[in-house]
Amino acid sequence: MMRELISSNDAIWLQDSDTNLMVINAVIITDHMDVPTLRRTFQERIFEGPDPARFQRLRCRITEQGPLSYWEVDQDFSLARHIVPARGKNLKSLADVQAYVGRMANRKLKEDRPRWEIKVIERFEDGATALLVRIHHSIGDGMALVSLMFALMDETWNRTDGMAKGSLPPLAGLSAMQLLQRAVAIPLSAPGVLLRRLAWFPDSSHLHGPELTGTKRVAWTEPLDLQVVKKAKDLIGATVNDVLMASVSGAFSTYLARKGAEAPSRFLISMPVNVRHPGMPLRCENKFAAVPLELPARAPHTTHRILAVKERLDQLKQSTTPLVVYGLQRALLAFLPDIISRNLIDFLANKCTAVVTNVAGPAHDIAMAGRKVRSILFWVPQRAQIGIGISILSFAGKVQVGVIADKALLPDPAHLVEAFEEEFEALRRL
Repeated sequence: MMRELISSNDAIWLQDSDTNLMVINAVIITDHMDVPTLRRTFQERIFEGPDPARFQRLRCRITEQGPLSYWEVDQDFSLARHIVPARGKNLKSLADVQAYVGRMANRKLKEDRPRWEIKVIERFEDGATALLVRIHHSIGDGMALVSLMFALMDETWNRTDGMAKGSLPPLAGLSAMQLLQRAVAIPLSAPGVLLRRLAWFPDSSHLHGPELTGTKRVAWTEPLDLQVVKKAKDLIGATVNDVLMASVSGAFSTYLARKGAEAPSRFLISMPVNVRHPGMPLRCENKFAAVPLELPARAPHTTHRILAVKERLDQLKQSTTPLVVYGLQRALLAFLPDIISRNLIDFLANKCTAVVTNVAGPAHDIAMAGRKVRSILFWVPQRAQIGIGISILSFAGKVQVGVIADKALLPDPAHLVEAFEEEFEALRRL
């Protein structure tokens, strides 16, 4: 019987609140697929695949003994309890599916079993099937979930080069001397990184500040042409990630302007950055740093905004900040009482307007159980008073932007989605 102590970098996510659940939500839209087919595919590829140990936590529930928490194999585990038909009426349109995803995002996962589930909406527009994947963040981070999703695909695909395209892992490509210099620099730079984060003023706008309700709203763009982004980045001398992150700032500014509100001088976002060593296999665990990034909000032109974001991201890539933040996260959980560490982590997180993830998938079409995958989106959870999550995922020459938000901040996230689509049109005009 497997029993394993939950490490601090996983335990940090055992902190659900009434307004923000620590659950990663994902949507995979495929050609029609029924529940038995998905269960069979999951069993064969995840639990009977070439490396089932990678996903062992999916069979484990969380048990507690005093102040400690453990992974413990669920002796009653059954895919029939975790992969189930969606229970909802009139799930026939994309709007219906988006509303359903929002409703489910408000609901806790059952704690007497492994904390994940897949709800299958078999048929809606054009005979498509939507899979709502929900997995507690303590099981693994966004890269672990991406690894899980692509392990289900007919073609093996495995990335370890970071949460954001264009952002290499902090240790990639470094010589032995550079690694030694980095090891010395990390503890020396830690106090400065922490002090700067403590000194930052929190964002204040319609998108960050109002009291959260805990009720989520979800929307996402149609698949957009990735070539538009690539041509823009070549023209400006930036990266795809620079351009996409700048589009987040532009969309926020446009949305606020249409609400009659002035944009702040900058938007502070929390950006997950993978800290796995190069070549480290992806498995269910949390190995990332929630790095704060300042995005310009009042740049006079799209090009200026992209260049400003590029400058900030270039500085981040050369710094020890991701590794320092990761170490601070672990230290707070390991050495401070839970109530103190939680409040301090929330205090630091609450300075940000949104959590933003950008993941690059394969450049070609993919399939699951012989069914074409039409789109994939996922949102990592927000904490404290952050009420907006933005996901950007590209594959097969397309890119989609998804929004999940508390209704107190974005009663209709489709309006923010429209602002993102306008950002792409601005890139096309470049």
